[in-house]
This record gives sequence, C-alpha cells and structure tokens, in this order.
Amino acid sequence: MQIDTNERRQVRREELSEPVLICPCDPDCPEEVCMTLNVSRGGLYFATTSGHYFPGMNVIVTPNYRPNDSLQREYIGDVVRLERLEDGKWGVAIRILMLNSPEFLAGT
Repeated sequence: MQIDTNERRQVRREELSEPVLICPCDPDCPEEVCMTLNVSRGGLYFATTSGHYFPGMNVIVTPNYRPNDSLQREYIGDVVRLERLEDGKWGVAIRILMLNSPEFLAGT
C-alpha cells in the first residue's frame, strides 16, 4: 500500500510559538491558553492536554493572546484535524473562517 506524501496545504506554515486563547463555542468545554506550534494566514496548530476537541468543533480564537489587551482580534474557526503527540498531548489544527467582529456580524 502506497501512502500519499504530497503536501496538500495551499498556504505555507511558519513555526511560531505564541500564546493563543481558544474558546470552544460549546459552553460545557472550558477555554484555555495554549502555545502555537505553527501558524499560517488561514489557520494555526497548537498542543493541548485537553481531550474535548473534535473535528468540526467551532471555536473562537485569539492569536498572540495578552490578557487585558483591548486591541486583540478574535476569529471564528473550526477544528479540522487532531493528532496524538508523543508527550501525551493532542495536536489541534484550526482553520480560521472569519473575524469575530460585532460590526462585521451586524453588516455595518
């Protein structure tokens, strides 16, 4: 059996470690601050010990998170991939779908 090893990503990833706030849209799942492993224009990949993520899960993402910074941007995204990492953590890939902005959502 041959495995397809062609890269399917259309946007280049940059290895970047920065804090990211992940807020699942499910109120039963807690928010958490994690460190990214890589980022791109259209998404990010982070490691977590939490096991509540699943493909298709909607989340609100705050990249380069800093508490009490009113200028941060939030984005709506969804989980597209999970991977079990060597250290017992989960690798979670999130696709950014849109800016989470009251002005944008209201159509003004």
